[in-house]
Amino acid sequence: MWALVGPAGAQDITVYRCTDAKGRVMLQDEPCPAGQAQQQRSMVQPRDPPPRPAEPAPAPSPAPVEAVVEAAPVVFSPPPLYQCTAYDGETRFSENYDPNPRCVPLAVLGYDAGAFGATCRWVEDSCVRLDDASACAVFERKLDQAKSDALHAFSDTAAYRKSEVKRLTQIVRESCR
Repeated sequence: MWALVGPAGAQDITVYRCTDAKGRVMLQDEPCPAGQAQQQRSMVQPRDPPPRPAEPAPAPSPAPVEAVVEAAPVVFSPPPLYQCTAYDGETRFSENYDPNPRCVPLAVLGYDAGAFGATCRWVEDSCVRLDDASACAVFERKLDQAKSDALHAFSDTAAYRKSEVKRLTQIVRESCR
């Protein structure tokens, strides 16, 4: 009998499922507009659970007689950072191991390609993971550059630039102090 009637004080509500001409479905508590397919369901209105009881505050522990020593802040290692050097000596930094394999024309590498001018050679950068101190120095430089980029960003890139400043600030604050 309880299943048929529902909990005491329960209220029936009607939910309308409307489908427009393009097949989009909307659920609402009012009948569908003219020209839309309508399905109607009655259900018992859900009720929020009762609030959780307040947890009792822990009893304060007596302070030791000796001096209270504050815990040192936890410092995490910075994310991995790689310094990659190209065949021509140009360096770049990457947060992912990325040797950037590519096909470079032989003439660019200084070879006499002759009739084979369009021939190329596959090259990769040499990537080395930086130690934490070196990584922090690079992250700090990247943060300075990111702040400048955010200050001079166009409206279509402003949100990304601000998020990059926030990300780098967090890395420097948590890992490089």
